[in-house]
Amino acid sequence: MADTFGSEINVGPPPATLRKRRPLGAIGILALLLLIGVAGGVLWFNLDGITDMLHGAAGPASSSGSNSEVLASAPEPTVSAADFSAFQQQTGGSIRAATDLLNAQQAELKRLSDQIRGLTMLVSSLSTRIEQMQQGRAAIAPTAAASVPVAPIAAAPVAAAPRSVPAAPRKRAPVDRPAGAISVGGAPLQTAPAR
Repeated sequence: MADTFGSEINVGPPPATLRKRRPLGAIGILALLLLIGVAGGVLWFNLDGITDMLHGAAGPASSSGSNSEVLASAPEPTVSAADFSAFQQQTGGSIRAATDLLNAQQAELKRLSDQIRGLTMLVSSLSTRIEQMQQGRAAIAPTAAASVPVAPIAAAPVAAAPRSVPAAPRKRAPVDRPAGAISVGGAPLQTAPAR
C-alpha cells in the first residue's frame, strides 16, 4: 500500500518564543521614588539647620560678627515712671472692677441657691403632706363605710358628719362645639346646601 498521505507535514513557521519581561524597570522606579522620599524627609526635619547653613555661607563671616555687635549695642526700650504708674493704675482699676463683679456674682449665686434650697424643702413638705392625705383617705374610706348604720327607709335621715378629706375636683362641663362643617384646608365651606 502506498502512502497516500504525504510524508511531509506542513506545520507553519516555528512558534515565536515569548520573551520574559524583566521587572527591573518597575523596581528601579520604585527604588528611585523611595530614595527621593527619604531625602525629602531628611531635608524637612533638618530644614532649620540647612537654612542657617545656607544663610551663613551666603554672607561673609565678618558681617555676622558686626550684626551681633550692633544688636548688643542697641538701647533697650525704656518706659518713663509716669507711663508705668498710669499703666499700673489702669491695671489695678480693671482688677478691682473684675473683683467687684466676681463678688456680686457670688452673692447672687448664694441668694439663688438659698431660694432653691427653700423651694426644695417646700416641695418635699408638700409631697409628704399629699402622701399622708392619700394614706388617710385610704384608711378613712373603709372604716367610714363600716360605721354608717343601715337605716330603714321610713326612718329619719341621719345628719352627715363633716368631711375631713378634701373633695375631688369637679369635672368641667364640655365646651359647646360649633355645629356644621369646619374647613381645615383653607377652602371656604358652604353653610347651606346648594340648590
